[in-house]
Amino acid sequence: MATNALVGVRTHSPAYQAYQILHAAFVVAPVMAGADKFFHLLVNWDQYLSPMVIQMLPISGHTFMLAVGVVEIAAGLLVLFMPVVGGWVVGAWLCGIILNLLSMPGYYDIALRDLGLALGAFALARLAAEFDVRT
Repeated sequence: MATNALVGVRTHSPAYQAYQILHAAFVVAPVMAGADKFFHLLVNWDQYLSPMVIQMLPISGHTFMLAVGVVEIAAGLLVLFMPVVGGWVVGAWLCGIILNLLSMPGYYDIALRDLGLALGAFALARLAAEFDVRT
């Protein structure tokens, strides 16, 4: 009985609630952004790929962005099932996106937003080390 009371107290803590919010956000956001790479309902994602990166690719920028969509969906699913690992993966992925955006003028505001998202993903990974029942 004492264990159930302890779990109840723990799940009502602000830190646990923050973990739940971040966990949901970093499952939904990468999966939705990844899926939208195929449909362009939110935005034409190809515009965010640096010309410098496009020059280095052996495939078209659009084909690369489709592959990015698959990776983002996989990253969101990784967060769903293994948030300790997935949080670090999504945060690192966002850092790569930041570098891409910083190589183009006019996208610094989005790079700053993605920095905030990366920090949130890293915070999720740290909170998952404490609150994910699988760890």
